[in-house]
Amino acid sequence: MIRKTAYTSLLLASALTAAPALAQTGFPAVAQTARWTSERPDGHAPAGVMSDFLIRNRDLYIGVRYYQEQFRGTNFGTEPISSDEVLDVFSTAPLSLDRQTAELDLRLGLFGWMTLEASMPVVQTKMLNTTDTFLFETTSEAWGDVAIRGLFNLLEMDQYRLSLTLGGTIPTGKLRKRDVGASGVREILPYAMQTSSGTYDILVGGTFLTQNDVASVGGQVNSVIRVMDNWRGYRLGNEFNFTAWGAHNLSDWVSVSMRVLYENWGDVSGSDPGTDGASDPSANSFFQGGERVQIPFGISFFMREGPAAGHRLLFEWYYAVHEDLNGPQLSSDRTLTISWQTFF
Repeated sequence: MIRKTAYTSLLLASALTAAPALAQTGFPAVAQTARWTSERPDGHAPAGVMSDFLIRNRDLYIGVRYYQEQFRGTNFGTEPISSDEVLDVFSTAPLSLDRQTAELDLRLGLFGWMTLEASMPVVQTKMLNTTDTFLFETTSEAWGDVAIRGLFNLLEMDQYRLSLTLGGTIPTGKLRKRDVGASGVREILPYAMQTSSGTYDILVGGTFLTQNDVASVGGQVNSVIRVMDNWRGYRLGNEFNFTAWGAHNLSDWVSVSMRVLYENWGDVSGSDPGTDGASDPSANSFFQGGERVQIPFGISFFMREGPAAGHRLLFEWYYAVHEDLNGPQLSSDRTLTISWQTFF
């Protein structure tokens, strides 16, 4: 895995290093500018990246993102294991999970040095499980937790931008979603099927952006810090992710991108008294953490003329190159992100 990730990082670094040279070879450029601007196909981060830049005072940014995630098969650590091996220890084994998320993202420019952002998702999840004798499927659908962030300008110099993100979440989602389980009666679903952490969480992050005439480079770090148990008596693990990307303009209305995404999330502290972690690994507090490295490839369309002028449509496809999961967990198989964005 280390070698594969190193090769991927080297490829991304080579592409980004080559961007300044391309700007001097007569390669078609979007605009000759010495200042960072969002008015280009690569002026926004790839589809799956939020809170990427501040907006002008009194401007309103509206974004809608759709995430489609599929998990197939089971990993223990870095190794795949079969459902029969899981059933040697547990009475239930997860086979697949499909999650669809639609998220509204709003930003309002309050001052030149601060932008307020709020986002709220709707989450639909479907999980297929098996026992020794039968298959069963559980589903959940509900609002997720509202996130409110402040984006603060730390650096605005020529083609460079650096910002700090501080905020928190409000537990507006559901924490007691139920469906018919292996017992044949409605029971509380495991952690991955709930749509809320149940706690007020702290959000901390930062973003760096830079551009030349034909390309852009960005990096972002984010963390979710959980400091209290919810009313069910447990606390989800802290989360951390880092991503770095490069985007290249093919014309004045389309760009392509590639990025590296590292994610790390902790186990659950405590447990939900309505679930049985001894019979279902998805409900076991010790088997929820892990880390993952993905390589998302993206394309962005920036409409410059006509009734859709100023609108953007972005796509990203994720390719997982590494997973290390704490105990038997479903493995990431495919992720697609679609985003529409505009200003008012």
